[in-house]
Amino acid sequence: MKLAGIYAVIFLLILAGCTESTTVGGEILDQDQSGLLAIDSITIRTATVTQDELVVHSPSVQFDNYLCGYFDDPVFGAVKADFYAQFQVNEVALPVYPDTATIDSLVLILEYNLDGIYGDSTAAHEFEIYQIRTDPVTADTFFSDSELPTEPTPLATVTFTPDYTEIVDSSTIASINTTVEPPDTTYATINPFFSIRLDNSADGLALLEDLVQLNGTGDQSNEVFLTNFGGLAIRPVGGPTGSMLSFDIGAVRTGLQLHYHTEDDGEVNNLLYEYNITTTSVRFSSFDNDPNEDIAAAEENGFEGGKIQTYIQGMDGPNTLVQLPYITNFKDDVLVNHAELTVTIQETSDVNVNLYPSITQIVVLYKNEEGNFISIEDFVFTFNVVGVSAFGGQPEPFVGPNGEILTRYRMQIAGHLQRMIDGELPNEIYLRVFQKNERANRVVLYGSEHPQYPVTLKANFTNLN
Repeated sequence: MKLAGIYAVIFLLILAGCTESTTVGGEILDQDQSGLLAIDSITIRTATVTQDELVVHSPSVQFDNYLCGYFDDPVFGAVKADFYAQFQVNEVALPVYPDTATIDSLVLILEYNLDGIYGDSTAAHEFEIYQIRTDPVTADTFFSDSELPTEPTPLATVTFTPDYTEIVDSSTIASINTTVEPPDTTYATINPFFSIRLDNSADGLALLEDLVQLNGTGDQSNEVFLTNFGGLAIRPVGGPTGSMLSFDIGAVRTGLQLHYHTEDDGEVNNLLYEYNITTTSVRFSSFDNDPNEDIAAAEENGFEGGKIQTYIQGMDGPNTLVQLPYITNFKDDVLVNHAELTVTIQETSDVNVNLYPSITQIVVLYKNEEGNFISIEDFVFTFNVVGVSAFGGQPEPFVGPNGEILTRYRMQIAGHLQRMIDGELPNEIYLRVFQKNERANRVVLYGSEHPQYPVTLKANFTNLN
Protein backbone atom coordinates (compact mmCIF):
# COMPACT_ATOMS: atom_id res chain seq x y z
CA MET A 1 0.00 0.00 0.00
CA LYS A 2 1.30 3.50 -0.88
CA LEU A 3 -1.03 5.27 1.53
CA ALA A 4 -1.10 4.36 5.20
CA GLY A 5 -3.78 5.28 7.69
CA ILE A 6 -6.66 4.86 5.23
CA TYR A 7 -9.71 3.06 6.58
CA ALA A 8 -11.02 0.07 4.73
CA VAL A 9 -14.53 -1.25 5.22
CA ILE A 10 -14.41 -4.99 4.84
CA PHE A 11 -17.12 -7.56 5.00
CA LEU A 12 -15.59 -10.79 6.19
CA LEU A 13 -17.95 -13.42 4.89
CA ILE A 14 -17.70 -16.47 7.09
CA LEU A 15 -17.24 -19.86 5.47
CA ALA A 16 -17.59 -22.49 8.17
CA GLY A 17 -15.34 -25.48 7.81
CA CYS A 18 -13.59 -23.91 4.78
CA THR A 19 -9.81 -23.49 4.72
CA GLU A 20 -9.64 -21.71 1.35
CA SER A 21 -8.98 -18.01 1.30
CA THR A 22 -11.88 -15.59 1.01
CA THR A 23 -11.35 -12.37 -0.93
CA VAL A 24 -14.10 -9.78 -0.99
CA GLY A 25 -13.95 -7.56 -4.08
CA GLY A 26 -10.29 -8.42 -4.59
CA GLU A 27 -10.48 -7.71 -8.30
CA ILE A 28 -11.20 -4.01 -7.73
CA LEU A 29 -9.16 -3.36 -4.59
CA ASP A 30 -5.66 -2.81 -5.98
CA GLN A 31 -2.93 -0.47 -4.77
CA ASP A 32 -3.73 2.20 -7.32
CA GLN A 33 -7.29 2.75 -6.07
CA SER A 34 -8.06 5.06 -3.17
CA GLY A 35 -5.84 3.19 -0.70
CA LEU A 36 -8.46 0.58 0.17
CA LEU A 37 -7.09 -2.48 1.89
CA ALA A 38 -7.85 -5.86 0.33
CA ILE A 39 -7.94 -8.61 2.95
CA ASP A 40 -7.36 -12.20 2.01
CA SER A 41 -7.62 -15.60 3.72
CA ILE A 42 -10.37 -14.80 6.18
CA THR A 43 -12.05 -17.97 7.36
CA ILE A 44 -14.49 -18.20 10.24
CA ARG A 45 -16.06 -21.39 11.48
CA THR A 46 -19.09 -21.80 13.70
CA ALA A 47 -20.17 -24.73 15.84
CA THR A 48 -22.62 -25.66 18.59
CA VAL A 49 -20.70 -26.64 21.70
CA THR A 50 -21.77 -28.24 24.96
CA GLN A 51 -21.69 -25.95 27.97
CA ASP A 52 -18.83 -26.81 30.31
CA GLU A 53 -19.59 -26.97 33.99
CA LEU A 54 -21.28 -23.70 34.86
CA VAL A 55 -20.55 -22.14 38.25
CA VAL A 56 -23.96 -21.56 39.84
CA HIS A 57 -22.81 -20.54 43.32
CA SER A 58 -19.64 -19.46 45.07
CA PRO A 59 -18.82 -16.70 47.56
CA SER A 60 -18.20 -14.40 44.58
CA VAL A 61 -20.89 -15.76 42.22
CA GLN A 62 -24.41 -15.15 43.50
CA PHE A 63 -27.70 -14.30 41.88
CA ASP A 64 -31.20 -13.14 42.81
CA ASN A 65 -33.25 -15.32 40.48
CA TYR A 66 -33.27 -19.11 40.28
CA LEU A 67 -34.96 -21.48 37.85
CA CYS A 68 -37.00 -24.47 38.98
CA GLY A 69 -39.09 -26.89 36.96
CA TYR A 70 -39.12 -29.73 34.45
CA PHE A 71 -39.41 -28.01 31.09
CA ASP A 72 -39.88 -29.67 27.70
CA ASP A 73 -38.69 -27.25 25.02
CA PRO A 74 -40.15 -28.31 21.64
CA VAL A 75 -36.87 -27.56 19.84
CA PHE A 76 -34.12 -28.08 22.42
CA GLY A 77 -35.48 -30.93 24.55
CA ALA A 78 -36.17 -31.46 28.24
CA VAL A 79 -34.35 -29.75 31.11
CA LYS A 80 -34.92 -30.39 34.80
CA ALA A 81 -33.92 -27.71 37.32
CA ASP A 82 -33.80 -28.46 41.07
CA PHE A 83 -33.51 -25.57 43.52
CA TYR A 84 -31.47 -25.73 46.76
CA ALA A 85 -31.35 -23.04 49.44
CA GLN A 86 -30.14 -22.38 52.97
CA PHE A 87 -32.34 -20.38 55.33
CA GLN A 88 -30.90 -18.29 58.13
CA VAL A 89 -32.02 -16.53 61.27
CA ASN A 90 -31.74 -12.82 61.84
CA GLU A 91 -29.03 -12.67 64.52
CA VAL A 92 -30.19 -9.18 65.51
CA ALA A 93 -33.72 -10.46 66.12
CA LEU A 94 -33.49 -14.13 66.98
CA PRO A 95 -36.70 -16.15 67.17
CA VAL A 96 -38.14 -16.65 70.65
CA TYR A 97 -41.26 -18.78 71.00
CA PRO A 98 -42.88 -18.34 74.44
CA ASP A 99 -43.98 -21.40 76.36
CA THR A 100 -47.51 -20.07 76.13
CA ALA A 101 -47.37 -19.84 72.31
CA THR A 102 -49.34 -22.19 70.12
CA ILE A 103 -47.35 -23.27 67.08
CA ASP A 104 -49.60 -23.17 63.99
CA SER A 105 -47.77 -23.90 60.74
CA LEU A 106 -44.58 -23.83 58.68
CA VAL A 107 -44.99 -22.25 55.24
CA LEU A 108 -42.51 -21.90 52.39
CA ILE A 109 -43.07 -18.81 50.21
CA LEU A 110 -41.10 -18.05 47.05
CA GLU A 111 -41.96 -14.95 45.05
CA TYR A 112 -41.96 -15.44 41.29
CA ASN A 113 -39.52 -13.64 39.05
CA LEU A 114 -41.96 -12.91 36.23
CA ASP A 115 -39.23 -11.88 33.78
CA GLY A 116 -37.53 -15.26 34.14
CA ILE A 117 -40.53 -17.54 33.60
CA TYR A 118 -40.31 -19.22 30.20
CA GLY A 119 -42.85 -21.14 28.14
CA ASP A 120 -46.57 -21.76 28.62
CA SER A 121 -47.78 -19.81 31.66
CA THR A 122 -50.81 -22.11 31.98
CA ALA A 123 -48.72 -25.27 32.37
CA ALA A 124 -49.14 -27.29 35.58
CA HIS A 125 -46.21 -28.33 37.77
CA GLU A 126 -45.57 -30.98 40.39
CA PHE A 127 -42.96 -30.31 43.08
CA GLU A 128 -41.59 -32.23 46.04
CA ILE A 129 -39.89 -30.34 48.88
CA TYR A 130 -37.12 -32.08 50.81
CA GLN A 131 -34.98 -31.20 53.80
CA ILE A 132 -31.26 -31.00 53.03
CA ARG A 133 -29.42 -33.38 55.34
CA THR A 134 -26.13 -31.53 55.69
CA ASP A 135 -24.97 -27.96 55.97
CA PRO A 136 -23.31 -26.89 52.68
CA VAL A 137 -20.36 -24.70 53.65
CA THR A 138 -20.70 -21.21 52.18
CA ALA A 139 -17.11 -21.27 50.88
CA ASP A 140 -17.91 -24.16 48.55
CA THR A 141 -18.28 -23.71 44.81
CA PHE A 142 -21.25 -25.43 43.20
CA PHE A 143 -21.68 -26.25 39.52
CA SER A 144 -24.67 -26.72 37.24
CA ASP A 145 -24.71 -30.48 37.88
CA SER A 146 -24.17 -30.28 41.65
CA GLU A 147 -26.61 -31.99 44.00
CA LEU A 148 -27.02 -31.93 47.78
CA PRO A 149 -28.10 -34.95 49.84
CA THR A 150 -31.62 -34.78 51.23
CA GLU A 151 -33.79 -36.80 53.56
CA PRO A 152 -35.43 -39.70 51.70
CA THR A 153 -39.03 -38.64 52.36
CA PRO A 154 -40.43 -35.35 51.05
CA LEU A 155 -41.82 -32.82 53.49
CA ALA A 156 -44.58 -32.00 51.02
CA THR A 157 -45.78 -32.70 47.49
CA VAL A 158 -47.85 -30.28 45.46
CA THR A 159 -49.41 -30.18 41.99
CA PHE A 160 -50.38 -26.68 40.90
CA THR A 161 -50.84 -24.22 38.08
CA PRO A 162 -49.09 -20.94 38.93
CA ASP A 163 -51.23 -17.86 39.40
CA TYR A 164 -49.31 -14.81 38.21
CA THR A 165 -51.99 -12.29 39.20
CA GLU A 166 -50.96 -9.42 41.46
CA ILE A 167 -52.92 -9.21 44.71
CA VAL A 168 -54.18 -5.90 46.07
CA ASP A 169 -53.06 -5.34 49.67
CA SER A 170 -55.91 -3.29 51.11
CA SER A 171 -54.03 -2.86 54.38
CA THR A 172 -51.23 -0.85 52.78
CA ILE A 173 -51.78 2.49 51.05
CA ALA A 174 -49.34 3.19 48.24
CA SER A 175 -50.54 6.74 47.45
CA ILE A 176 -53.43 9.16 47.84
CA ASN A 177 -54.42 11.60 45.08
CA THR A 178 -55.90 14.63 46.83
CA THR A 179 -56.36 16.64 43.63
CA VAL A 180 -59.67 14.90 42.99
CA GLU A 181 -62.81 14.72 45.10
CA PRO A 182 -63.19 12.41 46.82
CA PRO A 183 -59.47 11.59 47.18
CA ASP A 184 -58.34 8.61 45.14
CA THR A 185 -56.53 5.97 47.18
CA THR A 186 -54.15 3.49 45.54
CA TYR A 187 -53.31 0.40 47.52
CA ALA A 188 -50.07 -1.55 47.33
CA THR A 189 -49.93 -4.79 45.42
CA ILE A 190 -48.37 -8.10 46.34
CA ASN A 191 -46.37 -9.82 43.65
CA PRO A 192 -47.47 -13.37 42.78
CA PHE A 193 -45.74 -16.14 44.69
CA PHE A 194 -45.52 -19.89 45.21
CA SER A 195 -46.64 -21.03 48.66
CA ILE A 196 -46.83 -24.45 50.32
CA ARG A 197 -47.44 -25.60 53.87
CA LEU A 198 -44.78 -28.06 55.07
CA ASP A 199 -46.10 -29.29 58.44
CA ASN A 200 -48.98 -31.40 57.10
CA SER A 201 -46.69 -34.43 56.87
CA ALA A 202 -45.03 -36.24 59.77
CA ASP A 203 -41.59 -35.15 58.59
CA GLY A 204 -42.75 -31.58 58.12
CA LEU A 205 -44.25 -31.50 61.59
CA ALA A 206 -40.98 -32.87 63.00
CA LEU A 207 -39.06 -30.07 61.24
CA LEU A 208 -41.44 -27.50 62.67
CA GLU A 209 -40.90 -28.86 66.19
CA ASP A 210 -37.13 -28.93 65.67
CA LEU A 211 -37.09 -25.28 64.62
CA VAL A 212 -39.09 -24.28 67.66
CA GLN A 213 -36.85 -26.25 69.99
CA LEU A 214 -33.66 -25.04 68.31
CA ASN A 215 -34.48 -21.34 68.37
CA GLY A 216 -36.80 -21.04 71.30
CA THR A 217 -34.10 -19.99 73.76
CA GLY A 218 -33.08 -16.86 71.85
CA ASP A 219 -29.34 -17.53 72.19
CA GLN A 220 -28.74 -19.24 68.84
CA SER A 221 -26.46 -18.11 66.02
CA ASN A 222 -26.52 -18.94 62.33
CA GLU A 223 -23.42 -21.06 62.75
CA VAL A 224 -25.27 -23.36 65.14
CA PHE A 225 -28.54 -23.08 63.26
CA LEU A 226 -27.04 -24.15 59.91
CA THR A 227 -25.38 -27.22 61.40
CA ASN A 228 -28.83 -28.41 62.51
CA PHE A 229 -30.90 -27.36 59.49
CA GLY A 230 -29.24 -27.72 56.10
CA GLY A 231 -32.00 -26.01 54.13
CA LEU A 232 -34.63 -27.05 51.61
CA ALA A 233 -34.57 -28.59 48.13
CA ILE A 234 -37.37 -28.25 45.58
CA ARG A 235 -37.45 -31.00 42.98
CA PRO A 236 -39.86 -31.19 40.04
CA VAL A 237 -41.34 -34.66 39.62
CA GLY A 238 -43.52 -36.43 37.09
CA GLY A 239 -43.11 -35.80 33.38
CA PRO A 240 -41.83 -32.62 31.73
CA THR A 241 -44.24 -29.73 31.41
CA GLY A 242 -44.60 -26.66 29.24
CA SER A 243 -42.72 -24.02 31.23
CA MET A 244 -39.78 -23.25 33.47
CA LEU A 245 -40.46 -21.24 36.64
CA SER A 246 -38.19 -18.62 38.20
CA PHE A 247 -38.04 -17.53 41.84
CA ASP A 248 -36.83 -14.18 43.18
CA ILE A 249 -35.06 -15.09 46.42
CA GLY A 250 -34.31 -11.45 47.22
CA ALA A 251 -38.00 -10.48 47.21
CA VAL A 252 -39.69 -9.27 50.38
CA ARG A 253 -42.11 -12.19 50.65
CA THR A 254 -39.61 -14.96 49.92
CA GLY A 255 -38.83 -16.96 53.07
CA LEU A 256 -39.70 -19.83 55.37
CA GLN A 257 -42.42 -18.63 57.76
CA LEU A 258 -43.15 -20.20 61.12
CA HIS A 259 -46.62 -19.09 62.23
CA TYR A 260 -47.72 -19.11 65.86
CA HIS A 261 -50.12 -17.24 68.14
CA THR A 262 -50.45 -16.19 71.74
CA GLU A 263 -53.45 -15.21 73.85
CA ASP A 264 -53.58 -12.32 76.30
CA ASP A 265 -56.81 -11.82 78.26
CA GLY A 266 -58.73 -13.59 75.54
CA GLU A 267 -57.14 -11.55 72.74
CA VAL A 268 -55.39 -13.66 70.07
CA ASN A 269 -52.13 -12.32 68.64
CA ASN A 270 -51.16 -13.96 65.36
CA LEU A 271 -47.38 -13.85 64.89
CA LEU A 272 -44.73 -15.25 62.62
CA TYR A 273 -40.97 -15.55 62.34
CA GLU A 274 -39.37 -15.64 58.90
CA TYR A 275 -36.17 -17.50 58.09
CA ASN A 276 -34.63 -15.83 55.05
CA ILE A 277 -32.34 -16.72 52.17
CA THR A 278 -29.55 -14.17 52.63
CA THR A 279 -26.43 -13.11 50.75
CA THR A 280 -24.42 -15.60 52.83
CA SER A 281 -26.81 -18.47 52.14
CA VAL A 282 -25.85 -21.22 49.73
CA ARG A 283 -28.48 -21.31 47.00
CA PHE A 284 -28.38 -22.59 43.44
CA SER A 285 -30.27 -24.32 40.65
CA SER A 286 -28.93 -27.67 39.47
CA PHE A 287 -29.64 -28.67 35.85
CA ASP A 288 -30.16 -32.01 34.13
CA ASN A 289 -30.29 -31.53 30.36
CA ASP A 290 -31.70 -34.12 27.92
CA PRO A 291 -31.26 -32.44 24.50
CA ASN A 292 -33.24 -33.36 21.39
CA GLU A 293 -31.54 -35.38 18.66
CA ASP A 294 -30.85 -32.31 16.49
CA ILE A 295 -29.08 -30.51 19.33
CA ALA A 296 -27.04 -33.57 20.28
CA ALA A 297 -26.05 -34.13 16.65
CA ALA A 298 -25.01 -30.49 16.23
CA GLU A 299 -22.80 -30.70 19.31
CA GLU A 300 -21.26 -33.97 18.15
CA ASN A 301 -20.54 -32.80 14.58
CA GLY A 302 -18.63 -29.66 15.55
CA PHE A 303 -17.78 -27.23 12.75
CA GLU A 304 -19.34 -29.50 10.14
CA GLY A 305 -22.60 -29.41 12.10
CA GLY A 306 -22.38 -25.62 12.44
CA LYS A 307 -22.24 -24.77 8.75
CA ILE A 308 -25.98 -24.20 8.33
CA GLN A 309 -27.21 -23.51 11.87
CA THR A 310 -26.06 -23.29 15.47
CA TYR A 311 -27.84 -23.25 18.84
CA ILE A 312 -27.69 -21.21 22.05
CA GLN A 313 -29.68 -21.91 25.22
CA GLY A 314 -29.73 -20.72 28.81
CA MET A 315 -29.38 -22.94 31.90
CA ASP A 316 -26.67 -25.49 31.02
CA GLY A 317 -27.66 -25.60 27.36
CA PRO A 318 -25.28 -25.18 24.39
CA ASN A 319 -23.31 -22.15 23.27
CA THR A 320 -22.23 -21.10 19.77
CA LEU A 321 -18.50 -21.14 19.05
CA VAL A 322 -17.08 -18.70 16.48
CA GLN A 323 -13.53 -19.43 15.34
CA LEU A 324 -11.17 -17.22 13.29
CA PRO A 325 -8.44 -19.76 12.55
CA TYR A 326 -6.12 -17.51 10.52
CA ILE A 327 -6.75 -14.13 12.13
CA THR A 328 -3.14 -13.75 13.33
CA ASN A 329 -2.03 -13.54 9.67
CA PHE A 330 -2.81 -9.82 9.94
CA LYS A 331 -0.62 -9.25 12.99
CA ASP A 332 1.42 -6.02 12.76
CA ASP A 333 -0.41 -5.09 9.54
CA VAL A 334 -3.68 -3.56 10.70
CA LEU A 335 -5.26 -1.55 13.48
CA VAL A 336 -8.91 -2.38 14.12
CA ASN A 337 -11.11 0.70 14.30
CA HIS A 338 -14.48 -0.99 14.24
CA ALA A 339 -15.71 -4.58 14.16
CA GLU A 340 -19.31 -5.75 14.19
CA LEU A 341 -20.24 -9.42 14.35
CA THR A 342 -23.74 -10.22 13.07
CA VAL A 343 -25.73 -13.43 13.45
CA THR A 344 -29.27 -13.98 12.17
CA ILE A 345 -32.07 -15.86 13.92
CA GLN A 346 -33.53 -18.88 12.17
CA GLU A 347 -37.25 -18.68 12.85
CA THR A 348 -39.67 -21.48 12.03
CA SER A 349 -43.42 -21.23 11.65
CA ASP A 350 -44.10 -24.24 13.90
CA VAL A 351 -42.68 -22.57 17.04
CA ASN A 352 -44.75 -19.98 18.93
CA VAL A 353 -42.36 -17.08 19.52
CA ASN A 354 -44.74 -15.63 22.12
CA LEU A 355 -44.36 -18.77 24.25
CA TYR A 356 -40.69 -19.24 23.45
CA PRO A 357 -39.14 -15.81 22.87
CA SER A 358 -35.55 -15.53 21.70
CA ILE A 359 -32.65 -14.64 23.94
CA THR A 360 -32.90 -10.99 24.99
CA GLN A 361 -29.15 -10.47 25.49
CA ILE A 362 -26.17 -12.35 24.04
CA VAL A 363 -22.75 -11.91 25.60
CA VAL A 364 -19.43 -12.72 23.93
CA LEU A 365 -16.79 -14.60 25.92
CA TYR A 366 -13.45 -16.31 25.44
CA LYS A 367 -11.64 -19.04 27.39
CA ASN A 368 -8.50 -18.12 29.29
CA GLU A 369 -5.55 -20.44 29.83
CA GLU A 370 -7.26 -22.02 32.83
CA GLY A 371 -10.31 -22.84 30.73
CA ASN A 372 -12.56 -20.28 32.43
CA PHE A 373 -15.05 -18.21 30.45
CA ILE A 374 -14.22 -14.48 30.48
CA SER A 375 -16.44 -11.73 29.06
CA ILE A 376 -14.64 -9.76 26.35
CA GLU A 377 -13.54 -6.27 27.29
CA ASP A 378 -15.85 -4.63 24.73
CA PHE A 379 -18.85 -6.03 26.62
CA VAL A 380 -17.48 -5.29 30.10
CA PHE A 381 -16.65 -1.67 29.24
CA THR A 382 -19.98 -0.85 27.64
CA PHE A 383 -21.93 -2.67 30.34
CA ASN A 384 -20.18 -0.79 33.17
CA VAL A 385 -19.67 2.61 31.54
CA VAL A 386 -22.06 3.51 28.72
CA GLY A 387 -24.73 0.80 28.84
CA VAL A 388 -25.00 -2.60 27.23
CA SER A 389 -26.97 -1.26 24.24
CA ALA A 390 -23.72 0.22 22.92
CA PHE A 391 -22.27 -3.29 22.73
CA GLY A 392 -25.39 -4.77 21.14
CA GLY A 393 -26.38 -8.39 21.44
CA GLN A 394 -30.11 -7.67 21.60
CA PRO A 395 -32.52 -8.99 18.95
CA GLU A 396 -33.43 -6.42 16.33
CA PRO A 397 -35.57 -6.71 13.17
CA PHE A 398 -34.16 -5.91 9.75
CA VAL A 399 -35.11 -6.28 6.10
CA GLY A 400 -33.42 -9.18 4.30
CA PRO A 401 -32.09 -9.18 0.72
CA ASN A 402 -35.47 -10.18 -0.70
CA GLY A 403 -37.57 -7.79 1.37
CA GLU A 404 -38.29 -10.37 4.08
CA ILE A 405 -38.38 -9.33 7.76
CA LEU A 406 -35.70 -11.10 9.81
CA THR A 407 -34.19 -10.72 13.27
CA ARG A 408 -30.49 -10.46 14.05
CA TYR A 409 -27.97 -9.80 16.80
CA ARG A 410 -25.13 -7.33 16.21
CA MET A 411 -22.17 -7.16 18.61
CA GLN A 412 -19.29 -4.68 18.72
CA ILE A 413 -16.01 -6.58 19.20
CA ALA A 414 -13.26 -4.24 17.89
CA GLY A 415 -11.09 -4.34 21.00
CA HIS A 416 -11.21 -8.10 21.29
CA LEU A 417 -10.61 -8.63 17.56
CA GLN A 418 -7.41 -6.57 17.81
CA ARG A 419 -6.13 -8.76 20.64
CA MET A 420 -6.98 -11.86 18.61
CA ILE A 421 -5.03 -10.47 15.64
CA ASP A 422 -2.08 -9.69 17.90
CA GLY A 423 -2.10 -13.25 19.24
CA GLU A 424 -2.75 -12.12 22.82
CA LEU A 425 -5.98 -14.11 23.07
CA PRO A 426 -7.34 -17.32 21.50
CA ASN A 427 -8.82 -17.23 18.02
CA GLU A 428 -12.17 -18.47 19.33
CA ILE A 429 -15.07 -16.65 20.96
CA TYR A 430 -18.32 -17.96 22.40
CA LEU A 431 -21.82 -16.54 22.05
CA ARG A 432 -23.78 -17.24 25.21
CA VAL A 433 -26.94 -16.18 27.02
CA PHE A 434 -26.29 -13.29 29.39
CA GLN A 435 -27.00 -14.42 32.97
CA LYS A 436 -27.13 -17.93 31.55
CA ASN A 437 -28.09 -19.84 34.69
CA GLU A 438 -31.03 -17.47 35.31
CA ARG A 439 -32.55 -17.81 31.84
CA ALA A 440 -34.32 -20.60 29.95
CA ASN A 441 -34.48 -18.62 26.68
CA ARG A 442 -32.91 -20.06 23.56
CA VAL A 443 -32.32 -19.27 19.91
CA VAL A 444 -31.44 -21.05 16.67
CA LEU A 445 -28.98 -19.10 14.50
CA TYR A 446 -28.02 -19.45 10.86
CA GLY A 447 -24.53 -20.91 10.54
CA SER A 448 -21.48 -19.54 8.84
CA GLU A 449 -22.04 -21.32 5.52
CA HIS A 450 -25.75 -20.71 5.19
CA PRO A 451 -26.42 -19.75 1.53
CA GLN A 452 -28.66 -16.76 2.33
CA TYR A 453 -27.94 -15.50 5.84
CA PRO A 454 -24.37 -16.42 6.82
CA VAL A 455 -22.65 -14.97 9.84
CA THR A 456 -20.81 -11.75 8.92
CA LEU A 457 -18.12 -9.58 10.41
CA LYS A 458 -18.04 -5.98 9.25
CA ALA A 459 -14.69 -4.42 10.09
CA ASN A 460 -12.93 -1.10 9.58
CA PHE A 461 -9.11 -1.14 9.65
CA THR A 462 -6.18 1.22 9.44
CA ASN A 463 -3.33 -0.18 7.35
CA LEU A 464 -0.05 0.03 9.31
CA ASN A 465 2.25 -0.68 6.38
